[in-house]
Amino acid sequence: MAFSSCCREVSLLGILRLAHAFAPCSKFWVSGLPFGIKAQAFYDQVQIVVPNPDVRGRQEILELYLQDKPVADDVDVKAIARGTSGFNGADLANLVNVAAIKAAVEGAEKVTAAQLEFAKDRIVMGTERKTMFVSEESKKAFGFGKDRRKFLEDILQLSSHLLALTAYHESGHAIVALNTDGAHPIHKATIMPRGSALGMVTQLPSSDETSISKKQLLARLDVCMGGRVAEELIFGQDYVTTGASSDLHTATELAQYMVVKLLREAYDRVKALLKKHEKALHVLANALLEYETLSAEEIRRILLPYREARLPEQQEQEAAEGDLVLV
Repeated sequence: MAFSSCCREVSLLGILRLAHAFAPCSKFWVSGLPFGIKAQAFYDQVQIVVPNPDVRGRQEILELYLQDKPVADDVDVKAIARGTSGFNGADLANLVNVAAIKAAVEGAEKVTAAQLEFAKDRIVMGTERKTMFVSEESKKAFGFGKDRRKFLEDILQLSSHLLALTAYHESGHAIVALNTDGAHPIHKATIMPRGSALGMVTQLPSSDETSISKKQLLARLDVCMGGRVAEELIFGQDYVTTGASSDLHTATELAQYMVVKLLREAYDRVKALLKKHEKALHVLANALLEYETLSAEEIRRILLPYREARLPEQQEQEAAEGDLVLV
């Protein structure tokens, strides 16, 4: 702990020195910093933004916190870093501490990948809810050797039918993700309830995303709808759960984001086009101000000198049409 505290102090003081280097004219006091640090620094309306670490930064932070702990051979720090997008240094420290406590409770000599995964799930989704446990007898009732009607009746009569719905819901997400081009690779699927979530399918992007392509957005939409469609196909529309409604809300937000993105792309394309043809824009606008109404043929004729990349035969045809008289 002493080593990590020292590192944080150096980092904070380094930031304050940078602020002083930017603007040595104005003075202010920084108080309430972690570990009782109080430092005097200088700045003049300088704002320093310290973003959350990227995947490489998270890997280095995890390696720092794990270096004084016995770690099992199955631990892949890079994979953990990929799966903790949005985590800051404190979150990663908490992840390692929770995993170490889990290892101690289980009597393990080393921190394993399963314990680190447990810690990540607990931070992201909350603690497990053991009350949703389903018996072995209930699990056996999911056999597919029956006719469809009897199969559905048996499932819906189970006291744990909500767990069955969740299993199909998450399976729908997973199958769509596995079969959709542009979707992130699946990390795992679970129906272990945590926090307010009854289950979850987690996907691991290959790197932190700074922008999203149209293909990736469409893939996310498809994966998002997979749970609802699976519930509807197996159990019918009357048994669609609130989890499916939540997916629909998320899909709607994604669709709205896509519309905004497409509008932005259209705006940029049109702006570039009109800047390229700005002279033609002025000429046509002035012609409309003068004549108020122009036919398509008159518009083409007015813009003829400003059109580019016309084929020779097109030029000859346009010239043969003769001069237009605007009235």
